[in-house]
This record gives sequence, structure tokens and C-alpha cells, in this order.
Amino acid sequence: MEYCKLPVIFADVLLIYLISSLLYLIFTMNIGTPFKDSLTPEQIKIKIRSSKLRSKIFYGSVIGVAVIVFTVKPFKKCLKV
Repeated sequence: MEYCKLPVIFADVLLIYLISSLLYLIFTMNIGTPFKDSLTPEQIKIKIRSSKLRSKIFYGSVIGVAVIVFTVKPFKKCLKV
């Protein structure tokens, strides 16, 4: 495998995921939320608390992994051979 092949594959996968996510948001914009609309006020409070906790965990993970990646620098610049 070429030295730069793996990072290019990651970039391709990232681009596919990004464009697919944007298309998903566009195509589902007007579908509605039948499950969310059926929740009771108490269930909505539980959902909000859970969402806040999950957000803290996710953003903490993003920051932690970013620190590790920028410290370790797993992707080196391509060397011209």
C-alpha cells in the first residue's frame, strides 16, 4: 500500500458521510416527528436531561480525541518518493 493511500481513503469516506448527511437533512426536512409529537411533558423532560448528558459526553470526547490526535499526529505529510 502506498504511504498516502490510507489518508486518501479516510478523506473519501469523510466526504461520502458529509454529503450523505446533508442530503438526509434536506430530504427529511418536511417529514415531521411523529414519535416526538406523541411524548408527554414528563417524557420530554427526561429526553432533554438525557440529551444534555449525551451532549456533554460527546463534546468531551471530541475535545479529548482532538488533543490526542494533535499531540500524536498520526497522519504525516505525504513523502514524494
